[in-house]
Parts: sequence; C-alpha cells; structure tokens
Amino acid sequence: MQVGIKKIHENEWQVHIGFAAIKIDRFSLALLQITLEHLLALERGEKHSTLQSYIKLGMRMKKLSQNHLQTLLRVLNSSDLVVLLRLAEDETFINLVLENSGAIISKQISRDLQEAPMADEESAKNAIRRIVEKTFELQALGKIEFTNEETRYI
Repeated sequence: MQVGIKKIHENEWQVHIGFAAIKIDRFSLALLQITLEHLLALERGEKHSTLQSYIKLGMRMKKLSQNHLQTLLRVLNSSDLVVLLRLAEDETFINLVLENSGAIISKQISRDLQEAPMADEESAKNAIRRIVEKTFELQALGKIEFTNEETRYI
C-alpha cells in the first residue's frame, strides 16, 4: 500500500492511502505521523508512547525566537502550559517559558508546577492538543515562525 502526503494550503494537507484521499489540518497530520510511528514501533516489538509524541509536539515551542514565544505564551491557557511543563520534565524548557512569561503569570506557573496534581493521560493529551493547535494556528496566520540554522531571508 502506498502512502503520500501533499500540501494544498498553509493549514491543509491531502493524504493518499492506497486509493483513498482525505484532506486534513496540520494537527491531524501530526497525529497521523504519531500513529504511524506507533504502528512501526509495535511491528518491531518496541514500545511507543503517544503521550510522549504529544509532548514532543508541544516542546516545538523551544525553537521559537523570544518574540514569537512571547506571542504564543500570551494566548495559551496557563493550566494547559503547566501540564506540558510537568510532563516534559525539562528544566531548560521550564526556564525558557518562565523567562518569557509575564511576571505574574510566571509566578502562577511556578506555584502550579509545585502544587498542581499530575493530570491523567487523556486530560494531558487534551491540554497539549490545545497548545499545539494554537501553535499551528498562529503559525498559519504568520504571527509566529519556527526558524533554525538553515533559515535564510532575502
């Protein structure tokens, strides 16, 4: 069976699987990739955590510039952010978020990181999904941009 993916618009992709074709958004495309990774790992007899894949998607915000990260953080729900930060267990990521949040929000997030109970897996996935969807939305609108060492401007 052949699988193919074609970009149609900024937030619209067409996926071909055998003779079937469907149009999906970027988050659904990311979920498809997670599912395929999961199936491949299971086929090889390995373990694969879909929650860890969600966390990886959420942590993409580490690749944003300070200005773009601040733009994103202003629109995210702080309780969703706390869930991601607790699950990521990455001090660099936590510090990056706290440094780029406002002073009051930063204090609230720090307190919540210490006091909030750990979310169950389904709630955690929903929280991270909201973060990732907002990230894709702002990227599609051109309000934030992911750059790396290969990004060049004319």
